Amino acid sequence: MSPDPLYDAHGRRISDLRVSVTDRCNFRCQYCMPADGIEWLPRDGILSFEEIHRLVRLLVGMGIEDVRLTGGEPLVRRDFPRLVAMLAAVDGLRDLSLTTNGYLLERHAAALVAAGIQRVNVSIDALARDRFFRITRRDSLGQVLAGLEAIASHPEVRPVKVNAVAMRDFTEDEVMRFCELARST
Repeated sequence: MSPDPLYDAHGRRISDLRVSVTDRCNFRCQYCMPADGIEWLPRDGILSFEEIHRLVRLLVGMGIEDVRLTGGEPLVRRDFPRLVAMLAAVDGLRDLSLTTNGYLLERHAAALVAAGIQRVNVSIDALARDRFFRITRRDSLGQVLAGLEAIASHPEVRPVKVNAVAMRDFTEDEVMRFCELARST
């Protein structure tokens, strides 16, 4: 006998799950983290890949169909493509996606695709290098765009989305740059 499906307080069936695989991040975005960082959770305070796999497997048995892997920054987690492969093999999981800042995406794109990632969402808050630096406190726009290009070169990963946080009086004029990026790629 399978467990009862999950429902929220409004009676809607819950079919998607976000799993934060780490609290660590290689950026220090102004809206997310202080410039000097935060105190990280101890390693034993983070679920192991086996624990995440077991949890996802149990929740899929209760009606979860879509899993999004998040963080912190998931790609800073050692051997992250191995976790993707473990979850992609869960019977009944329909969609496995990743939200990332993109910095390490070029390095891991092929391994993520081989492991079974299906969709990717890359957070990029600005396409002007100086603004990107002011937001993330990292001069890494080139690496992020290279990561976006690397994952987009794999047709089996679709859609590839770009996510941005709009900030009044700071990134409003970035809208046209994002429109051009969408149009050109």
